[in-house]
Amino acid sequence: MPLAEDLKNLALKAGFVSVGIATPQMLQGLPHGWVSTVINLQTPEEALSTVKSVILLGYYAWDKSFNLAVDASYLVSREMYTPNVPKERYQLYDEILKNKAWTIVDYLTKKGYESSLSLSIPLKTAAVRCGLGSQGKNTLLITPNYGPRIRLIAVLTTAELEVDEPFQDDLCGDCGKCITTCPTKALEPYQITINRCLTYAAEEPHAQAVPDDVRKLEKKLIQRPTSNSYIECSTCIDVCPIGKPLRSK
Repeated sequence: MPLAEDLKNLALKAGFVSVGIATPQMLQGLPHGWVSTVINLQTPEEALSTVKSVILLGYYAWDKSFNLAVDASYLVSREMYTPNVPKERYQLYDEILKNKAWTIVDYLTKKGYESSLSLSIPLKTAAVRCGLGSQGKNTLLITPNYGPRIRLIAVLTTAELEVDEPFQDDLCGDCGKCITTCPTKALEPYQITINRCLTYAAEEPHAQAVPDDVRKLEKKLIQRPTSNSYIECSTCIDVCPIGKPLRSK
């Protein structure tokens, strides 16, 4: 069995629902650098200098509780807030993804290939070039079977693997439900004004870039199980009709 097919079967057994493979060259030209103060996106070569293949893994996040984040920045005063400095934050879906993706890393490492996890390459746009789906009007990855209810992680490896074709279709079509439903009007087709996003406002409680009207809505609409945790806004995900789970009557 070819190694790429073997890895895909292993990923499905680990609980991932979609797997795509690309070379670093196929991912050239994707955004990198700081996205506001949220994440410093890296190229695959910056994350692993010897990388030959990029494996994108998609996990079905079927419940809002996957969006739980515990953020130590709530323990930092406004005076101590420093932009562009990574903060101690734990997101439930990231921890689940890392736990499952280690299966792939361990398998490749035992076969003699240098391999590592990455949450810092541009996952959504990379996933399009790996064939997993299209970039939606809400800027998230939209997959045919699960819509935007997918969380992503990458495995970078020195193994040379058979690649997948990029996804060519636009799954959104004429639909604009995510844009009209966004409570802060942060979305335009395929673009987001990040400092108007409720999740960004929750992630950055001291950021002066967040407008007052957004901050008020964040305090009203974001669910907070504790003073140090919050559940990311998922309005643009919930209203997407693609792959929407059936609910019993």
